[in-house]
Amino acid sequence: MPQVLRAHIQKQIAISNIEFEAFFRVMERKFFKKREVLLQAGENSEFYYFVIKGCLRTFTTDERGHEHIFHLAFEDWWAADLFSFVTGDPAFFTIEAIEDTEVLVIHRDDYEALLTTYPKFERFFRLLMQKAYVASQKRTMDIMSKSAERRYVDLVKSYPQMELRVAQHYIASFLGITPEALSRIKRGLIEKRRASN
Repeated sequence: MPQVLRAHIQKQIAISNIEFEAFFRVMERKFFKKREVLLQAGENSEFYYFVIKGCLRTFTTDERGHEHIFHLAFEDWWAADLFSFVTGDPAFFTIEAIEDTEVLVIHRDDYEALLTTYPKFERFFRLLMQKAYVASQKRTMDIMSKSAERRYVDLVKSYPQMELRVAQHYIASFLGITPEALSRIKRGLIEKRRASN
């Protein structure tokens, strides 16, 4: 487990043994069962979660009770309600395990202390947040400019494990469509493949 975290950090920045030990020391290992809620919308998001094994979904629920998935975090990904984590205001999102999930967790206070003591980690988390922002912008642009079918095809191409590990209604929610629309898209793609053979 420490090796997984260190390899993840070193994809972004070079760190010494002392720096890594300081980082790892403030991380707490936690396990969550499938459908267990880590953060409820409206609560204060005090933790940043690094997924060792499993998958988390970050979602919001609209006035009609429909869920909209904002983010899916598999192994080697982070999850948080960043707005709440950074500002201390109530969370917009709920975070839930969609598989039995093992995470490493850093508390906001430890995060702030780590960044003060080891400024190098400020760059690490800045890079993480930049990537999250860019991914969010790209997803918004895709929703505005691409068909649902194209978004689905791109998603499966980028994350082949998605189809095997995530329920269809969650994939539909992530794509911003209904499960029925996703079924129609999949049937259409199968028919296109048959016709081209």
